Amino acid sequence: MMYKSLVLSLLLVLLGTGASFAHNYHTSITDIKYNPRTQSLEVAVKVFTDDLENAISRRTKQEVHYSKSEKLKQDLTAYLHSTLVFAVDKSAPLKYTLLGSEEEDNAVWLYVEVPVKQAALPRLHVKNTVLMETFPDQMNIVNVSYKGKTESALLQQDEQEKTFSF
Repeated sequence: MMYKSLVLSLLLVLLGTGASFAHNYHTSITDIKYNPRTQSLEVAVKVFTDDLENAISRRTKQEVHYSKSEKLKQDLTAYLHSTLVFAVDKSAPLKYTLLGSEEEDNAVWLYVEVPVKQAALPRLHVKNTVLMETFPDQMNIVNVSYKGKTESALLQQDEQEKTFSF
């Protein structure tokens, strides 16, 4: 457990740096916050720009460069729906909308809204395989904030999903 915390901390620092250098690690951060006023999950996914371009290019079989184009937004939406799943009841995935994205240094933030339509969240099931089809060593850090508490998980090829209980 201590090892996992150390790895999470190191990855957060590395992904948070603004240095523009080629990287030998593949990681993403997904921050999920429950908004009781709107009864929705507010999700922000941070990935390296070049990794995202690589994954979308492979998927569409065309060279892709990050932009604010409507075509890329459609490609990003399709990609996220195939790699990121949220559910309160594991058998009923929640539908969600990609609100937009923005580039920051060598990374891209993707913003998603997930209507939950519940006043309380007993649990949240998250499956995150973002970039795992492209990079076998991909690590996805998932942080879930609910009622002032934050729980985190490190998802990898051998553990792609986690159920958070509140």
